[in-house]
Amino acid sequence: MSEYDPEDLLRSPEIRSDDFIRGKLGGYMRGVASVHMVRAAVRLGLFALTSVPVRAAELSFRLHTDPDLTEMLCGGLAQLDLLIKENDTYVNSRASALYLDPSSPTYQENNLETLFDRLDRWDVLEDRLRNGPEYRPRDQVMGERWLRGISESCMGGGIGSVVDEIARHVDLSRYGTFMDLAGGHGLYTIAICHRYPNLKGYVFDQPMMRGIAEENFRRYGKDITYIAGDFYRDDIGVYDVVFSSFNLATTDIRMCDRVFDSVKKGGLLILRRHTERTTTDEISNIEWSLNTWDGKGKKRYGGCWLPTAEQYIDRLIERGMRLIHRADFDAGSELVILEKPM
Repeated sequence: MSEYDPEDLLRSPEIRSDDFIRGKLGGYMRGVASVHMVRAAVRLGLFALTSVPVRAAELSFRLHTDPDLTEMLCGGLAQLDLLIKENDTYVNSRASALYLDPSSPTYQENNLETLFDRLDRWDVLEDRLRNGPEYRPRDQVMGERWLRGISESCMGGGIGSVVDEIARHVDLSRYGTFMDLAGGHGLYTIAICHRYPNLKGYVFDQPMMRGIAEENFRRYGKDITYIAGDFYRDDIGVYDVVFSSFNLATTDIRMCDRVFDSVKKGGLLILRRHTERTTTDEISNIEWSLNTWDGKGKKRYGGCWLPTAEQYIDRLIERGMRLIHRADFDAGSELVILEKPM
C-alpha cells in the first residue's frame, strides 16, 4: 500500500504553496530585505553623498563598494522612494534629505540604529520562547540612545502640532514662567519660549537628561534653565504654566498634589497623556517582551498610563482647578488643560 495518494498531485489544494511561501511569507521577507538595504546605505554613508545628484559608479568608488551591487542598491532605494533617479544619477528624496542625511538637523541617527537593532533582536525569539525574557538593567535599555531617539522623534513635526493645539485654547503670552515637568530633551520648552518670548523656560528631569537638554538649548540659542531631580521627592518649584507629556507625573495619583502645588494661582497645567485605549498588537508585544527590566509592563505603551489616571484629574478638580479643555489629541493620547484658581 502506498504512503501517499498519487491523486493528490492532480488536485489543486485550497491554498497553493506558491501563494503561501513566495506570496504571503515572501511579502514579509521583502520588508526585512528593505530594512537591510536601508541599514547598509546608512552605515556606508551613502545618503551623505546623494545629497546632490551622483552616479552609482562614483558612489561605488567613494564608498569602496562593489560597482554592480552598488548600482542595484541605488535602484532598490529608488524603488523604496528613498532615492530619486535622474537620468544616470541618484539624489535623496525629500524624506531621505530630512531624516537619513547626516547633515540634516532632523537626522534620525539614534532612531535608525534602534530600528536596525530590532532586526537582530528578533533572532533571539526561539531562545526567549524556550528560556524566557532576558533581564537587563533599566538604564541599559533606556540609555543615552533611547533618550536621544526621543529628542529626534520630536523634531519631525510632533512638537509643532502640540504647540498649535495649545494655542487654540489658551494664550500663553499672558504668563511669565513655563516649566516642562519631566521635559527631558527640552525641545517643547524651546519651541514654546520661541513662540512666546515673554516666557522664561525651565525643564525639570533626571540628571542623566541634562547633557542632551543643554546641548539642545545651545543649538537653538535659548536661555533655558535645567533643574535636575526626582519629581517624586525633590522640590519642583512654582510656575505660571506647567506642562508635562507622556510620563507618570500626568497619571500617578501620588504626583497629583505635587503637580498642583507647582502651579501658581491663576496659572495653567497642561498635560498630554496616553489613554487607556492606546492600542498595540501581539507582534509588538512579543518584541517588547524579549527583554525585561524593573517596572516594565507586559504590553507596549503601558508604562505611563495608570489606573489612577481618572482619579488624578478628579483630584485636581476637587482641589479647585477648572477644566478648560480635555479632548483626544490623536489616536493614542489626549490633551488636558486646567487653570488653578486665584
